Amino acid sequence: MTHKLLLGSITLAICASYAPAALAQAAYPDKTIRLVVPFSAGGALDVVGRILAQKLTESLGKQVVVDNRVGAGGNIGAEYVAKAAPDGYTLLMSSVTTMAINMNLTPKPPYDFERDYAPVSLNAAAPLTLMTHPALPAKSVKEFIAIAKARPGQLNYFSSGVGTGTHLAAVIFDQMAGVKTMHVPYKGAGQGVTDLLSGQMQFAFSTIQLALPHVQSGRLRMLGIGSLKRYPRLPELPAIAETVKGYEAVQLYGVVAPRGTPPQIVSKLAGELRTITAGADVQEKFLSQGIVPAPSTPEEFSRSIKQNIAQFAKVIKTLDLKVE
Repeated sequence: MTHKLLLGSITLAICASYAPAALAQAAYPDKTIRLVVPFSAGGALDVVGRILAQKLTESLGKQVVVDNRVGAGGNIGAEYVAKAAPDGYTLLMSSVTTMAINMNLTPKPPYDFERDYAPVSLNAAAPLTLMTHPALPAKSVKEFIAIAKARPGQLNYFSSGVGTGTHLAAVIFDQMAGVKTMHVPYKGAGQGVTDLLSGQMQFAFSTIQLALPHVQSGRLRMLGIGSLKRYPRLPELPAIAETVKGYEAVQLYGVVAPRGTPPQIVSKLAGELRTITAGADVQEKFLSQGIVPAPSTPEEFSRSIKQNIAQFAKVIKTLDLKVE
């Protein structure tokens, strides 16, 4: 066999070995895609996940189902996806909790967000709001701080779990406002809201989506919002930063895949998600739920993840926060 013939044989063999994988990627998706939401149904992350799953189902022509895997402050669902096959059929609907806070707050996190995932697309940002039970006679952030200072350790708040964004929002508020309140962690927001409505809890930090129906019914109050500027749909609601200078509490939501997912699949999903998030109907759905659309490329999302990990590392170290 000549060198030329030998080279041709080797080339054919290599092409043949890659053909099945290439065909599989070209046909993606050819079965159901699972979008894991690591928190309970009904929260803002779940709402974003379900809107995106429905639209992806329509655009990809294959079913995209939401799988709520709750517990450990989002770590259970996030770890499940980190260990899933990198084939594009198991994705994570991540929040700033899983992508940045847990990395810095959990003593031995079961995943490394920069190492174990392939960023696909940042999709939304949700400012948190300070909501209170009406029995608490505070109608502004300033009045709330005054009551908290007069009753140190007596005001209870719920969060979606130790180390979650809603927990850290309250811890940072305590530090910056100079107050001391009591944390009661839950596995999700549902039962926490029930206890806040009954008066067992006095306040909480929550997404607008979760708080607004109860505020509109008069069963809860919103005193301020965690974005540095007022939310366009609620211009009468002051930013907490207007009272507590520099205070910010905003959740980021985005889709990631297991590390090693083929770039062609990541690129396809990213393109679909950017188009979906930029659509007028989805933007309206997001804004009506207190969620700001934030479409991005995988590269932009990767930079955002790195920035948030560094930011929360500094905050958690400065405040000397520990998992309870």
